[in-house]
Amino acid sequence: MLQYFGVFSVRYLRPALIVCSFAAALCLAGAAHALTRAELYQATVPVAESCEAAQPAAFQTAMKIVLVRVTGRTSAEEDPSLGPLIGNAHRYVQQCRRVAGKGLWVSFDGPAIERWLTQNGQPLWGHERPKTFVWLTAQTGPQSGTVVTADDTSELKIAVDAAAASRGLPLLWPSAADVQRNHLDYAGVNGTAPSVLAEIGRRMGGEGVLVGRAGNLSAIAGVRWIHLFQDRSSEYSGTLEGVNRAADLYAEMFAASGTLVPVDIEVAGVADVREYAMVQTYLESLTFISHVSVVALTGDTVRFRLATRGGSESLQRTLSLNGRLQPIAGGDSGTQRFQLRH
Repeated sequence: MLQYFGVFSVRYLRPALIVCSFAAALCLAGAAHALTRAELYQATVPVAESCEAAQPAAFQTAMKIVLVRVTGRTSAEEDPSLGPLIGNAHRYVQQCRRVAGKGLWVSFDGPAIERWLTQNGQPLWGHERPKTFVWLTAQTGPQSGTVVTADDTSELKIAVDAAAASRGLPLLWPSAADVQRNHLDYAGVNGTAPSVLAEIGRRMGGEGVLVGRAGNLSAIAGVRWIHLFQDRSSEYSGTLEGVNRAADLYAEMFAASGTLVPVDIEVAGVADVREYAMVQTYLESLTFISHVSVVALTGDTVRFRLATRGGSESLQRTLSLNGRLQPIAGGDSGTQRFQLRH
């Protein structure tokens, strides 16, 4: 319990939070399953010009790539409401350089783009993105095949990874050792129930799991996918359909829009100042939360007031994503409550 923690007023906790914040970031940021903000706002476009000679269209193309990723909508590049942002893409460029054999690498001002999107009522899917474990088999002969692993260099894996990168979807692939350790060769994966593969994938760090069966290892192979996430299970057909439809679902669940509203939550199990710092640093790192303050301390429970977009349901889904804050029964006032996992 917070035998000494509870006697302090909230204002005395801020210096301790500053001391603890770096350690907290290390402890919880790794658990947030997030792409960094910088990664979300970077794109490479295949043009021959130098950064100095690049035409506005090059930066507009890069901005379209970024907007598909951060709104979660594949239609974003053609959305007229995003036209002003795309048309002024050059104003948001922070870094630009040529990449040999690839074109121009462009890095945009992420916070400025986020402000524009939120001020104009557009959805924003931040760096809170589920990691998706992939079990993908491919037929290589009439009665034979292979399990696609992390070090695979086939056209199929390259295409799947590229699609995931364009949507900002973190993928986890099994290593050859993982496959061997779980006694899962080609026939084994194909003969194992998707729910069992999902459980193995979750043990290896995935929140969501994609199970795919491909006809070959080409970039246009026919693939039958099953996507499992929380209590949802969906089936798709198409080389990249599993990745794109998984991204669509995640964006629907975790992208936030609308004006800021205050939401109170309670976090129980906060044993000391270090854990308080962890929780507050984690909350402040979430894209759709713009402000975090402490309202009350009672025993080992801290009540936070958040300025957030997306509403209470979206907030609960995101806070539950990494498992560090487990939802528990709400209080008498209907306040969302969570238990800090140690």
